[in-house]
Amino acid sequence: MRGLMGLFRRQPALRTRRRAVPLWLRRILLGFAAAGVVAGYFAGVAHLTRSGWVGERLASIEAALAEEIADAGFRVRSIEAQGMAKTEAAVLWQTLGIQSGQPIFAIDLERARQQVERLPWIRVATVERSLPDTLIVRVLERQPLALWQRDGDISLIDETGTIVPDAPLEDFRDLPLLAGEGVPQAAGDLLSVLQEDPALARRVTGASHIEHRRWDVLVDDRVWVKLPQTGVREAWLRLGREEQLHGVLARNVISIDARNGEQWVFRLPPGERLRMALEKEGG
Repeated sequence: MRGLMGLFRRQPALRTRRRAVPLWLRRILLGFAAAGVVAGYFAGVAHLTRSGWVGERLASIEAALAEEIADAGFRVRSIEAQGMAKTEAAVLWQTLGIQSGQPIFAIDLERARQQVERLPWIRVATVERSLPDTLIVRVLERQPLALWQRDGDISLIDETGTIVPDAPLEDFRDLPLLAGEGVPQAAGDLLSVLQEDPALARRVTGASHIEHRRWDVLVDDRVWVKLPQTGVREAWLRLGREEQLHGVLARNVISIDARNGEQWVFRLPPGERLRMALEKEGG
């Protein structure tokens, strides 16, 4: 028995040989393991820097760490832009100011987003990293709604009523020209109602916002239609029906007062009968 125990004690311990991990795979795993730590680190550093708690020393450490991680392949090689139609790519690149080969974790994504949203046509933007070497910029551009005339100046406004700065107005001369105060806030509701009769809406060439309360709409650049303060949709749809049935807008009239739902008043040019009345439908 002792001999057997001694024999067992003399046997060498079994060792499991580990298979070597290829160098290229180790680098990739190291890079991705560090990515989460670095992303959190830079987010914290950016916050502290903006808060005024970090000085030049910490900034230099940040730059050095970004370079170390970049050496593992985390450098900007390409920028992908999505959603751009009116914004030129060259303008976007110049605004971002990001160079090829720059450490990708050194990019301040929030600052980049803010820079992109300062461009005239950009309404909303996001900037994201797609590791290891790509930045993705997604934008939602403004949609032209109308031209706004005020105090002799004309501006382009978008679907939110925001002025689009430096827009080439000649490219949007087919949009309706809206005049008066409070147009940006009220234009969307008006144009939404007008589009309920698309054929008639296409003939609208302008409109004037009256005392922040109601609209006078210019049709065919010739006939002013005075819409009521309430019941705008009903009045507009009724006008469309009257045009289809009787061609009221083709008559020699200069204005239609639709503010009174019981009776509409048509005004004719000077020298002709001053006005005629259109009774309420079904009356």
